[in-house]
Amino acid sequence: MSEGGREELLALGRRVRGLREGLRLTQEEFARRCGISVSFASLLERGERSPSYDTLLTIGRSLEVPVADLFREGASSLEVNEPSHARLVDFARRSHLSRQQVERLIAVGHAMFGLEPERSGGDRAARCAVEGCERPVLARGLCAPHYHRDRRARLQQDES
Repeated sequence: MSEGGREELLALGRRVRGLREGLRLTQEEFARRCGISVSFASLLERGERSPSYDTLLTIGRSLEVPVADLFREGASSLEVNEPSHARLVDFARRSHLSRQQVERLIAVGHAMFGLEPERSGGDRAARCAVEGCERPVLARGLCAPHYHRDRRARLQQDES
């Protein structure tokens, strides 16, 4: 096998393993879903065996992804080292989130964890309107804690 072919098998194996772990499947469960032996599943994930076309189709169905996703190049969302990251990818895929919805989910994550959102052109993200607060904005010019505090106060006012 050529060096390039070997690298492609290793990449395929890493992606299969990442997807399997993202679904929280053991190798035994994965092998059973695919109708292959556990030893073949292990060899496949290590890049030591090349699956047939039919096996690739079964692997894609078992991992709930199109077969093409098994062959994505570069630093794709499929190449995750942390199983919880694979769960996020799986959530977005299963929920059929649009690009806009993914961007909104990421923005909520930034606000929720007080992280600096990446901005194009190096612009700094909008900051909470409350004096002295430097957290990123969630909505209405406020960070998540101040937004929810304001919302609760408005709800209490409306109930009065």
